[in-house]
Amino acid sequence: MSEPDTRGKVRLVFIVGPLRTGSSLTSRCLDDHPRAICLCESEISHALFPPYKTRLHFDRMEAHGLGPREIVGLLDGKRQGVVQDMVRWYADALPILKHRLGTPEPLVLADKSPDLDVAPGAVEAIAPRYHLVYTVRNPRAILRSIWRDDTPESEKLKRWAAFKRNVSSWAPHWDRPNLLVSRYEDLVRTPEAAMRAIYSHCGLEWSDRFMDGFERLFPRRFLWTTAIDWETGVRRAFDPARAEVRDDDLGDVERGLLEGDAQVAAFCERFGY
Repeated sequence: MSEPDTRGKVRLVFIVGPLRTGSSLTSRCLDDHPRAICLCESEISHALFPPYKTRLHFDRMEAHGLGPREIVGLLDGKRQGVVQDMVRWYADALPILKHRLGTPEPLVLADKSPDLDVAPGAVEAIAPRYHLVYTVRNPRAILRSIWRDDTPESEKLKRWAAFKRNVSSWAPHWDRPNLLVSRYEDLVRTPEAAMRAIYSHCGLEWSDRFMDGFERLFPRRFLWTTAIDWETGVRRAFDPARAEVRDDDLGDVERGLLEGDAQVAAFCERFGY
């Protein structure tokens, strides 16, 4: 399957920035466009590549409104370890998603995939062929977000390692014309300008529907209550305060992870942090 088609007319877009960079909020705002469907971590890459977390994919697609038979049926015939079959999954899923998510004539089908790099060869195969949105955020704010979770420190360190792995995987592709960088700080401070850039990059006309208070279908698919209220399905207000980072936001462990890290320093220099 070649860009720009998923099946006939629909452009396939991947949101591939690291975790805790506003990718869930970005996916919700993209999904709000009348001509777009944006999955929030379908985890299809985990289902088809080691360690084959099929249950994770199953749970995510149930959150998007698909039933067990539909989820299993879409996996049927997809070869493990084959990037082309992973991409084919999107084409096969599109007719169901159009009906289930109430977008009968989409121009864009997107998927937020912050850890797409777990699939061997996926980054190199997808980077030159599809439109990409790479979300970024101040690494200090990312560490603050990770460490405020009520999880064991070992899990927090794994999440930080996932951030660094993502950066290593995608850094060679940051200058590609088909990759748009979107800063979290810009999204929460000036959402209209940020989403104008994303919509334009995806080939969509401007729409301010993402600012409206309508009820979104299957709100738990968006993963975080900072993006949407799970009970009502209504969007949460953009909070510019979340873009601010103070010196006392980080403890000794987090500061230690930042000090002397050349990769993080290069990331900060590249994206203005």
